[in-house]
Amino acid sequence: MKEPDHPSMKACVILNPAAGPSDFHRHLTTAIRHLQTRGWQVDRLETGQKGDGIGLARRAADTGYDVAIAVGGDGTINEVANGLAGSQTAMGVIPAGTANVYAADVGIPIWSALRPHAVRTAAEIIHTGQRRRLDLGRVRFADGQQRHFFMWCGIGLDAAVAQEVRREDTRRLGLVAWAIAGIMVALNYMGHSGQVTVDGRRERQRLLWAVISNGQLYGRVWRIAPDAKMDDGALDLTTFEGYGVLSTLRHIVGLTLGHYARDPAVHSYRGQSITVRTRRPLPVHVDAEPMGTTPVEIEVVPQALTVILPPKLPNHLLVVGDD
Repeated sequence: MKEPDHPSMKACVILNPAAGPSDFHRHLTTAIRHLQTRGWQVDRLETGQKGDGIGLARRAADTGYDVAIAVGGDGTINEVANGLAGSQTAMGVIPAGTANVYAADVGIPIWSALRPHAVRTAAEIIHTGQRRRLDLGRVRFADGQQRHFFMWCGIGLDAAVAQEVRREDTRRLGLVAWAIAGIMVALNYMGHSGQVTVDGRRERQRLLWAVISNGQLYGRVWRIAPDAKMDDGALDLTTFEGYGVLSTLRHIVGLTLGHYARDPAVHSYRGQSITVRTRRPLPVHVDAEPMGTTPVEIEVVPQALTVILPPKLPNHLLVVGDD
């Protein structure tokens, strides 16, 4: 593939300064210099608190940046995606958080002490990669609040876990913090009866949790929606029914071993519009960020965001392949 020429590309790095250890930030500085030697103009912006990434990304789009580079975990990527939605500014990603589900799904290398050059490789993808318009999901809450999600929206058990886990624990313990929080929540989580509507088709279920997917991976561990495409104008919904910790354990085992789809208490759908109502409010998260409670209305926003993907496109995630 011929390497693209970017003689005057302008990018801003939107950085969560709390994401990643000091070694990561040293490699990030090197990666920014690498882009500059490639002819990029790179400005660096730091988020100070939750939600800052949305405003910084929106400002980047309004002021004509070619690319906004999200540096952080799935939460930072979600904020940047929300700020860029509907604009022509592309999103690049240098992963630095705990899970990095998006990066793992599309093949962007994730930094670790054993992979010190992953940051520079991710920066090189921003220089040589291919741009694609991808879908986003949009969640509307009863109070009028709305939020886009890039990878997935969770309702019920996994959103309760997202509420429980603490940021300082994820920085110190990584995915272990999520596992500990998951065990503590699952021991007392019973689920509630509710109604799921997909493109007008209604079903009543007793929900432990539900996952609305734009991509395929779930929590970087499970490929919960193996047929999902990020540019197909649809979302994939998976619901898990049950009554408590034994049902939860059965579903976790099924996800891990890959036979969950054969479980009569697991249901899969695909559609453009999804509504979830429950007898009691269930927590909701978007890309692992707690947001609100049911009822929620969820819809796909086709071709809402330009992203920079690796030169070797992840065709398992796309309807539109390499030209």
